[in-house]
Amino acid sequence: MNQNIKILMFLAIIVMQKALAQESSPYSYFGIGTMNNVDNARNIALGNTGIALESPDYINSKNPASITTIGMQNVIFDVSGLLKSNTISSNQGKDRRINGNFTNLGLAMRISNRFSVGAGVQPSTSTEYKFVSTIPVEGTSGTYPITYEGSGGITNLGVTLGYKIDNNWSIGGKAKNNFGTIIRKEIITTNSELEISRNIRYTGFSYGLGTQFNKYFQKERLQLTLGAIINFKSNLNAKGEAVYTENRDYNNSITTKLTSKDSTLPLEMGVGVSILKNDRYRFSFDFTQSNWNEVKNTVTNEKYYRQQVYGLGFELLPQRKNSQILSENLIYRVGLNYDTGYFKVNNREINKMEAMVGLGIPMNKIILNVGYGYGKRGIFTNAAIKENYHSLNLSIDFLDKWFAKRYIN
Repeated sequence: MNQNIKILMFLAIIVMQKALAQESSPYSYFGIGTMNNVDNARNIALGNTGIALESPDYINSKNPASITTIGMQNVIFDVSGLLKSNTISSNQGKDRRINGNFTNLGLAMRISNRFSVGAGVQPSTSTEYKFVSTIPVEGTSGTYPITYEGSGGITNLGVTLGYKIDNNWSIGGKAKNNFGTIIRKEIITTNSELEISRNIRYTGFSYGLGTQFNKYFQKERLQLTLGAIINFKSNLNAKGEAVYTENRDYNNSITTKLTSKDSTLPLEMGVGVSILKNDRYRFSFDFTQSNWNEVKNTVTNEKYYRQQVYGLGFELLPQRKNSQILSENLIYRVGLNYDTGYFKVNNREINKMEAMVGLGIPMNKIILNVGYGYGKRGIFTNAAIKENYHSLNLSIDFLDKWFAKRYIN
């Protein structure tokens, strides 16, 4: 394995541990935080599609079956990150926040003619918020100011296994160990200052399956790929403590055991289709549905409903293959994604829409995928808080060969 790749893996793990929860959105107050988009920049630029996309030169976390398209003896190491500028609007004014984060650190390889394996770590959810409100003074018409702060999130460490049934059909499965801590603080200011910090630790396993089927029509020069996934409903066990501190005197804080409600990750099902015409024009479409309406146990009191996500993407591949001119190897992408959301605030659904463009830059043993997106959250409803954001996604995939025999003349 190349020494530079080993160094990058080590540094990426360190940075990942220190930057797992940086969504910086008031909506991350609810539940276990906002669900992060941890896909490769290629998937994101194609409207967050990928259920029916093959992945011979990158790691496609949308569908575990796609790992079987990695070439024999090939190894892929993926590092992905996100830079986001978010403008939050409410009746109290506007606030702009900029943050960045690693979103994926993964390794995948083909180990036999039929089997492929992969492993990775991703920040599944993020909690990062701070806002001020008031609470009434009992027996009077007065109020006290209260500040709400939150940080942390849930990370998953996952393993993927893919099996190639024949040249057209493959299946795959994945198992994830979900873990993380979410810290919620309430700072009440009266004649003195009282800080209540609730630290909740979540743990639990989740599982998913996927399949892909592709068929090439020689006469039409058209390749059709179909895909489907299912991520099973799973529990997150919660344990925590509450820490009470007056006037920031942390040496005399009072700690009590917190009875926390376990949370749940919903059942998710999705289908996708991809069409490649003349080996150059690729269209992709995904539809996923998550049964958040079946999630009952949460720390906060929002109402969940069934989530539906639609993704549409187009990719323009190079006219010439393996050209020595970099500009002739560029891959152009555009996508659109609509998310109905999955929770209500003040009985209003919080939906989201995003448009993306992207570029694929193949280099010697490195694939660089870059994407830009502009999105809005809380669009078709009279949401009290709306978000407009710009995002820059970057994925670097290092390609290597392991287990290759060397011959000496």
